[in-house]
Amino acid sequence: MSAPAPYVLVLNAGSSSLKFALFTGLARRHQGQVEGIGTQPRLLLDAGAPAALPPDTRHDGALTRILQALGERGIQTAALSACGHRVVHGGARFMAPLLLDAGRLAALGTLRELAPLHNAPGLAVIAAMRRAAPALAQIACFDTAFHASVPELAARYALPAPLHEAGYRRFGFHGLNFEHVTTTLEQQFGPAATARLLIFHLGNGCSLCAVRDGRSVATTMGYSTLDGLVMGTRCGALDPGVLLALQRQERLSVEALEQLLYRGSGLLGVSGVSSDMRELERRDDAACRFAIEHFCYWAARHAGSLVAALEGLDGVAFTGGIGAHSARVRAGIAQRLGWLGLELDTDRNARHEAQISTPRSRCRAWVIAADEERAILRHVHALLDARE
Repeated sequence: MSAPAPYVLVLNAGSSSLKFALFTGLARRHQGQVEGIGTQPRLLLDAGAPAALPPDTRHDGALTRILQALGERGIQTAALSACGHRVVHGGARFMAPLLLDAGRLAALGTLRELAPLHNAPGLAVIAAMRRAAPALAQIACFDTAFHASVPELAARYALPAPLHEAGYRRFGFHGLNFEHVTTTLEQQFGPAATARLLIFHLGNGCSLCAVRDGRSVATTMGYSTLDGLVMGTRCGALDPGVLLALQRQERLSVEALEQLLYRGSGLLGVSGVSSDMRELERRDDAACRFAIEHFCYWAARHAGSLVAALEGLDGVAFTGGIGAHSARVRAGIAQRLGWLGLELDTDRNARHEAQISTPRSRCRAWVIAADEERAILRHVHALLDARE
């Protein structure tokens, strides 16, 4: 009898969640997440009913429960050939997937403050997985890595050279999903689909990426995950003078300012109701309608700057929770980009079809579900193959 195919576990730690997917080869066997970490944590596995977890469950405890759930389905850690991790920020040092050891993990620990809501949970999950399976190959894949191709003109802030050399520069994020979208379009439609492509990653976190010939050349996020588009609870682009005024005139501490910018702004701050686009669309009051219009306006306005970086536009792709599921948001953005020749098919858009542009549209438009886990899987396989 032949030995069972090895499994690869992919872990994607967010600020309040831990997503996971278990693969055999390229086939996804199980998937799910622990959501509500820090509030009301619960485990979702495949299509099963959610299971409530203790209120004090954190990311390491979430991993323990995920491994238990897989074990109950006959998959023990000994059956894993590798574990791939999403790490949001690799800084200037880590711009490619990395096979982890103690020294590299310690170096990653120095980057916690670059993405305070994301890197710390990711590192906690890596440490917990090392305790659960000390001999298992663990591979870190960075959301910043796809943007390593961004030219210096686009990456440099207008700060003195010593600050730039110290690492204060644009990095960009959501790279794993941008990579997935780019790869998917190239596989389905050929290289021409990514010649001059604008990708809208719209979810609780949002950013745009300008892709030229399959490579990132500009993006709306910068040094941190705060810049660019309006997000669920994050402010997006903000005059730095506002930050100075909030500290001087409103007497906000650094901690209070961080809380405001990361957790109290964006759709939540503008609407005063919710950070969830689904909830805002369900309501029919002026504040919610304004928040949605504000979200679409700024997404389109930032898109104009990236079109300039591309020197034209051939196609757009919508991805992420909002991008893949909100026909209203896609239509609101596309309407403001009609001057580029972008025209959506109303019926196709309402049905969330894969291609939503009309035949006469000068720019093609697609809807592609986010799949960071599959992008991580490709990198895991590549590194494992390189070891053999």
